[in-house]
Amino acid sequence: MLFGSTPDSRDENFNPSTLHQLHEQGEHYRYALEAAGVGTWDWNMLRHTIHWDSICQELFGFPNTSIVTYTEVIRHIHPDDYTVLRHAIQAAIQSPQHCTCDAQFRTVMNGKQRWLHGKGKAYFDEANRLYRFAGSVQDITEEVHTRQVLQDNASIFESITQAVPAALWMSDQQGLTTYISQKWGDWTGRHLASHLGIGWLDAIVTEDRERASQLFQADFQARRPHRNEFRIEHLDGSLRWVDCSGNPHYDSNGQFKGYVGAVLDITDRVITQQKLKISQDHFYNLIWQAPFAIGLYVTEDIRIEMANDALLKMWSKDASVIGKKLSEALPELKDQPFEAILKEVYRTGIPYETQEQRAELYDGDQLRPYWFKFTYKPLLNERGEVWSILHMAVDITERVLARQKIAEAEENLRLAIDTAELGTWYFDLQRGEISLSDRISDWLGTEAVSDLESLLLTIHPKDVEHIGNSLNRAIQAGYSAPCDEEFTIINRLTGQERIVHAQARTLTNEDGLAYALTGTAQDITNQKLVKRELERLVQQRTEALRLSNLELEQSNENLRQFAFVASHDLQEPLRKIQSFITLLYNSEAQLLSTKGASTLDRIHASARRMSTLINDLLVFSSLTQKEIPMAQVSLTSLVEEVLEDLEESIQQENVRLDVSKLPSVWGNASQLKQLLQNLLTNALKFGAIDRLNHIQISGSQVAEEISETFNGFVRFYHWIEISDSGIGFEPAYQDRIFQMFQRLHSKEKYEGTGIGLAICRKVVENHHGTITVSSIPDQGTTFRIYLPAMPPLPIS
Repeated sequence: MLFGSTPDSRDENFNPSTLHQLHEQGEHYRYALEAAGVGTWDWNMLRHTIHWDSICQELFGFPNTSIVTYTEVIRHIHPDDYTVLRHAIQAAIQSPQHCTCDAQFRTVMNGKQRWLHGKGKAYFDEANRLYRFAGSVQDITEEVHTRQVLQDNASIFESITQAVPAALWMSDQQGLTTYISQKWGDWTGRHLASHLGIGWLDAIVTEDRERASQLFQADFQARRPHRNEFRIEHLDGSLRWVDCSGNPHYDSNGQFKGYVGAVLDITDRVITQQKLKISQDHFYNLIWQAPFAIGLYVTEDIRIEMANDALLKMWSKDASVIGKKLSEALPELKDQPFEAILKEVYRTGIPYETQEQRAELYDGDQLRPYWFKFTYKPLLNERGEVWSILHMAVDITERVLARQKIAEAEENLRLAIDTAELGTWYFDLQRGEISLSDRISDWLGTEAVSDLESLLLTIHPKDVEHIGNSLNRAIQAGYSAPCDEEFTIINRLTGQERIVHAQARTLTNEDGLAYALTGTAQDITNQKLVKRELERLVQQRTEALRLSNLELEQSNENLRQFAFVASHDLQEPLRKIQSFITLLYNSEAQLLSTKGASTLDRIHASARRMSTLINDLLVFSSLTQKEIPMAQVSLTSLVEEVLEDLEESIQQENVRLDVSKLPSVWGNASQLKQLLQNLLTNALKFGAIDRLNHIQISGSQVAEEISETFNGFVRFYHWIEISDSGIGFEPAYQDRIFQMFQRLHSKEKYEGTGIGLAICRKVVENHHGTITVSSIPDQGTTFRIYLPAMPPLPIS
């Protein structure tokens, strides 16, 4: 029977008390079974009837029917479960050794299925004859459905774990891994069980392991979402990058249960990013090393993302402007159009390009104009949106300025041509065509000149042949010398003749063949007439000058004659006067009054000055000779001779003398000695009375870069200085002292004729040198003389 049992009616040994106890005990069982939702049944095998309780009646669809037949029950069993149930019952009732039955099956009532779990036991008598089959039945529909859902969910989960490209994992409350899907095992080549707990760390490469563990533990302790990227290693040594993420999991009561997460293979992404970074680095390196300016601007407010050195140099800025708005980095662009253009490119995505744009930028502290060729190219993201603008620029300032200079030069040339009244012409040799400017056409009196033949008709017959030969030479291969000709042209309308000066240059191609002649022409008719008149006047003046030179030469000769007479004829009576004065003074001095003796002294002094003056004039006159013998002269030796001659005067004066090593010069020793003697005599004469007179003589040993070119020769110079610390003079007199008979002091105080420094200047002029003087009153005077260092050299 099905579910539960009742006393067998054949047992006749039960007394009423026992039956009552059994009944009570059965009631307790029945209540307990009802409370558990378990129905009982009893199948009388002899009568073929089934007794069951109300629960069984409900479960099998026989309400209020406590006794049914087996055949009636079978009709309510699901067809798919009938065979299984029948075999289970047969196995129990046919074998006393296996007399139990346990089966799950479905009943069908009004099209509705119900899952039941039935248990039964077969009872046999002493002869092993079946007489009873009893048991229980319970509704397990919800359990089966739940199990089915779980199985379905498990199947779905397994399908998901196999389908998704991620490895799924779970952990417990201690952070130990309790589950990880097969994908992880495929990636690592290890058994999944080895990754549970903390075994998953073993698959991480050594360099990433500690960081990955610390980051997971930190997130786990804080109960926050976890995210990390690291590398894992397969047993075959291959590596892959993964992205591990997870979130804390709580049950319906809010109890923390652990983490649930996934691991994604991001190897391709990392490799792509690495390649992209390498590409970007390469791109940026190319930008940084590019010889032209490149920049990158992002966001609508035009922020400088990148600018290479060329662009920073162009802006006169440094790298500190990167990251700033363009308007902040370059405030000088405020009233210029560039920022507005960039914003328009950012808004529309339309590139902007210009071949030449003027910009005002700083050059140091000053704003000055520049010109650039540049492009603003929008860069688009995968959605077609502008994310940045690429700026490429080339500084063409020099080219623009050069073009402006060329234009200015061309304009100046046009002005010069107009000012000089020049005509221009162009002869195309390939076409045989000639182009003339309006001025030349006016000279020729026609506009019909378009070829060489018609041009030659306008040239005077006497010049046609040599002009034609000149043109033929100009167009010969390899000929590069410019044409420069003067010839006469004839106005075909008026017959007026003009003398023109024409110049031409041959234009050649890469093979050296002439393809054109171009040049200018100038009307020099008036110049020629003026030149001829000037030549006549020059010839006339030259003849007059020749006669004047003859007269001057005769005058100089007379002067030299006079000098000879002065030195010979005048000195003789003067010496007699001086001798008579001396005799008179010696013999009659005691007879003379004081006034007479004074007068006699004055006569004697005047005679002595007269003699000195005559000697100085003779010296000066001798310096006017045209030719003087020249040789290499040691100034050091000459100074030693002069100092020896002046030794007595030097000993009488309060003098300190310093002489440096002096150079050798090219000159006349006699004249140079006279020069040094006069200058040193002056230095001794004009020393201060109340202090030491310091005289210094110095000069250069190496020629300074002082040269003079004349008459086809060049001279290089040394210099010598003679300075003293004497009384000096006012600077206003520094030119006057070299003039004849010029004195800055009275002859009573300082002796002299006023000719000494004039002689010095004449000596220096004879040597093609220079003498200068500088002086400060009561501090001293310095003379500097420049003399040739060597014989004059021809100009190469």
